[in-house]
Amino acid sequence: MRRDELTRWVGDTDAFLDRHWRSAPAVFRPGADAGPAAPLSLEEIDAAVAGGLLRVPHLELARAGDPVHSSRYTRARTVAGVTTPGYADPDRVRELLAEGATLVLRNVEHWHPATRALTRRLEGELGRRVEAFAFVTPPGAQGLDLHRDDADVLLLQGTGSKRWTVRGGPTGPDWGPGEVADGGPALLADTLGPGEVLYIPRGFAHEAVGSEGLSSHLSLTIREVGTQQLFASLQRLLLDGLPLPARPLDEAALHAAAELLLERFRTRLPELTAAALLDHARRAQLAEGAVPGLGGDPGIAALAARLGSPRDPAASAA
Repeated sequence: MRRDELTRWVGDTDAFLDRHWRSAPAVFRPGADAGPAAPLSLEEIDAAVAGGLLRVPHLELARAGDPVHSSRYTRARTVAGVTTPGYADPDRVRELLAEGATLVLRNVEHWHPATRALTRRLEGELGRRVEAFAFVTPPGAQGLDLHRDDADVLLLQGTGSKRWTVRGGPTGPDWGPGEVADGGPALLADTLGPGEVLYIPRGFAHEAVGSEGLSSHLSLTIREVGTQQLFASLQRLLLDGLPLPARPLDEAALHAAAELLLERFRTRLPELTAAALLDHARRAQLAEGAVPGLGGDPGIAALAARLGSPRDPAASAA
């Protein structure tokens, strides 16, 4: 299988999957010609913040040890008599950045077409949902304390530099994302410059501090299904199309519904494999995370072109 986009990020994809995927952090320095291009520039971030439509929760400001409440960097807007809070206030955002806060833009693929195209390419190559987050951090500042993410992370340094420390992963399956007090000894400590890539395996504790200049990076989170998604897929695979009554009225009807369920399980379970169940869960997750219409056809511009094109004379005559 070709993995052209992943190759731009990590080079030899077979070596990456064998040596690092889910097991070890790594830094990749592919070079300006071979490496990935940042799809989102600081100028585009500036335009989005100043554009008047970006709002919480797509926008957040964070500071390790000192959370920034959204009221400090957002304001309400009134449209058609309806007042809605949470819109970015560009002046307050810039002021807080200058004071050491980190700007976080969540799910950039929801509103930025080039980033959405990138996540779609990686989703096609990895078979997993990919989300994009942009971070802008002043020098010496830290947006988040040591924490774990419930996703594998590929991040690309855009401007400035940032010092990263990656520690160990969970020791068992009963763990959760969020801040951790102690992630164990450092497995990787390195400073990323423009065009360089860091891979953090799912659940590995990590933190970062801005180094030189205004640091910006794009973080791609590669989501994996869990037991809840597997259970939901199992239900769909076993029960789709089964004509079960919603509310059986008496004992006989309840007994018949139970027999119908058991018969379906007896018939379909022997045919179902773990690989098929996992594949169904991953495809369902991809479909659930899809953003309808973004970058798709026909789109408003394509529709306008189609409606404005000259009609077929033969069709008009008919």
